[in-house]
Amino acid sequence: MSTGVTSVGADLRAAGRLGASNPVGFRVGEGWLLGLTLLVAGCFCVSAAAGPQVTGFDRFHAESPDSEGGRLLFNELGCANCHDRSTGLPERRGPVLTNVMKRNRADWVVSFLADPHAVKPGTTMPHLVSRDEAEALTHFLAQQTGKSASFRLRPQVNAEQGSATYHQVGCVACHDPSVDFQPAEGKPDDGDWSYRSIPHPDFGAKTDLHSLAAFLRRPHETRPHGRMPDFALDDETAGNVAAYLLGFRDSNGELAPRVPAFSVDETKAETGKELFTARRCAACHDIPGSPEVEPVALQSAEGGCLSADPPAGLPDFSLTDAQRAALVAFLDGEKEATSLVSQADLSLRALNCLACHDRDGTGGPGDARRVYFTGDPSIGDTGRYPPPLTGVGAKLTSDWLARVLSGEASPVRPYLDTRMPHFGVAVDGLADELAKADGAELPGLPEGDIEAGRTLLGTVGGLNCITCHQWEGRRSLGIQALDLSDLHVRYRPEWLRHYLIDPASYRPGTLMPPFWPGGVASNQEILGGDTDRQIASIVAFAAKGEGMPGGYPDNVAGQFEIVPEDEPVVMRTFLEGVGAHAILVGFPEGVHLAYDGKGARPALLWRGRFFDAYHTWFSRHAPFEKPLGEEVVEWPEPGEGARTYRGYQFDGEGIPTFLLSFEGETLRETLRPEGEGLLRTITGPEGVVGRLPLSHPVGVRVEERESGKGERSYLYQW
Repeated sequence: MSTGVTSVGADLRAAGRLGASNPVGFRVGEGWLLGLTLLVAGCFCVSAAAGPQVTGFDRFHAESPDSEGGRLLFNELGCANCHDRSTGLPERRGPVLTNVMKRNRADWVVSFLADPHAVKPGTTMPHLVSRDEAEALTHFLAQQTGKSASFRLRPQVNAEQGSATYHQVGCVACHDPSVDFQPAEGKPDDGDWSYRSIPHPDFGAKTDLHSLAAFLRRPHETRPHGRMPDFALDDETAGNVAAYLLGFRDSNGELAPRVPAFSVDETKAETGKELFTARRCAACHDIPGSPEVEPVALQSAEGGCLSADPPAGLPDFSLTDAQRAALVAFLDGEKEATSLVSQADLSLRALNCLACHDRDGTGGPGDARRVYFTGDPSIGDTGRYPPPLTGVGAKLTSDWLARVLSGEASPVRPYLDTRMPHFGVAVDGLADELAKADGAELPGLPEGDIEAGRTLLGTVGGLNCITCHQWEGRRSLGIQALDLSDLHVRYRPEWLRHYLIDPASYRPGTLMPPFWPGGVASNQEILGGDTDRQIASIVAFAAKGEGMPGGYPDNVAGQFEIVPEDEPVVMRTFLEGVGAHAILVGFPEGVHLAYDGKGARPALLWRGRFFDAYHTWFSRHAPFEKPLGEEVVEWPEPGEGARTYRGYQFDGEGIPTFLLSFEGETLRETLRPEGEGLLRTITGPEGVVGRLPLSHPVGVRVEERESGKGERSYLYQW
């Protein structure tokens, strides 16, 4: 067995940057360039500092180390697992080690155990063993096997789509973005970062595509304590993100090779087993059958784990001076009035919730990371950034808050690209903690009038709430703000009253107007202008009312789904990702496309259901729609070369041929189903057709057909 760490990127790793390598035998092609950009040049935020990375401490306690910061560190470094001193914070343990050698490469495991801080700067794993001991432990760990969750890696992984997911769903709130990714607002200034990112390991040296994708699909299978949250990725998306992190562009239909099988030396494994017990590894890691680890007494900063140079056999975390000072303050029981935070607040810092949310004006993504938070621009900042956690325990019912934290609640903000992940067992009890911390006394509401609530929500003599807000899944008449039909399930009524009287006090910059400014109803006709009764009536209609608020048109979304049956269907609409000049073509074969009438190019391709025309035909504020089907793939911009759209003509089968001018000549582009794919043909003057820049949809198999003069033809299959 070879136990030497891979040399690729070793110098960079030692400097706090990520190296890059590729699994042997996996065709990567141009993906090496992407991987090099991502893994070597990709770190451009706060440079990695010495010491284990605990973002909640670094961000809120490092400049003035205090007892609360020490409590956070004592928990997040796993000190509480060895020592009998409770922090009251969500338990933090290391990954489950069953099957660890099936998902990680042996060379990497040995090197990591022998020198964790060199192989993964910022890791919270302490240095405990020599290299020979690390090798023995690796043989022991290889014996720890069991059943793992099923996972299917698709052959056609797509790193470009994985990059888009990584930079949109919230990964960049904690981890580095790539310099290869261009946010819509432009890249932030190099020095404009408020906290350093949680580092990635050298994925190519550590694992394989299948194992990384399986981890991203279900992170709590191996890390149940939630510091890596679960974004509910499906198998395909997890594979795409893993491909991006490994630096691959396309697997070309081939599955990447798995981590090679490891041959166990029984003698070394027995030594490793003894080391596992002697070094108290089971205090942080779960292995079936391991004996329970008894707590040990805390030692002073001198001669123990907190010393600048801990003795051999004791955990060495490479603590910074600030971290050591904070831990000493916590162990000494010091309490500084200026640094006290609630139990709930410290739990939020432990889970890094403030990477996305702010609470009482503290936290949030920071100026540089904010450009990676995207969504519906028509709703302003509310459509881009996750909501503040200020008073969230008084805002949301405990049941709803617990469901949100555990991932059981359905998303209520579909306009946000950033997803609310779930944290597993780490959030058990957090909803109650927040309710206790935020439970300010607010006046209750009187009994409401259901029919008055229906009128207030509607557009006929009411407050026009459904102009912006959805109701029971039905889109609003204008911008698409969150659904109000279950507000009685989500919000505490007394908080809702407080918010509706002055929305901007809770969320500055919100587009939500105050309909009861200063507590005075803007509509004096309903219930005599009684503010509390009006708000109570809105809650009553949501809880007990039947039907819809007044003012919705009789036609509803779903009644105008376009289903191509005997011939193709062509229609124009506003389409997300294409723009206001989208031309949709639906085929009875179930393969559909969107053509960009402004850029004179195909833009989207999908299967299944075609399109719902309700908003296109009836909405006063037509939104940018999405295809109804699945397996949507995109065409990248085709590159330089001015082309102009000139309309389309139908052939005898009703299939449109798109006309475009290029270099003063007219070219014709036809896309039609063939088999289970789509055939694309461009015709025109021979030399001009040959010079026309083309691109192909991402993540599909492309077969170039043999064509005659003045013709280029491609079959797309996916």
